[in-house]
Amino acid sequence: MSDLWVSSVGWALDGSLWDSVAQGWIWHASLDGTMLAQNIQVDIMADMQKGFRNFIESGQVWALLIGMVLGYMFRSLTAY
Repeated sequence: MSDLWVSSVGWALDGSLWDSVAQGWIWHASLDGTMLAQNIQVDIMADMQKGFRNFIESGQVWALLIGMVLGYMFRSLTAY
């Protein structure tokens, strides 16, 4: 039984495997570090206003209202 346990977890005890895993983590950390170091200006309220204005100007608000009315009518017709 102990031989089976040692053979099944022997890969975890191998130091070369963990060295390559650590090198992979360091490589990914350096890539993420450059992404985090970027300075990004985000104005959430301006983005929301721009999106709402586009929603109104493109006519999607009418599609929403028509869909709500038709959905309510369909619901009332199928309710028992």
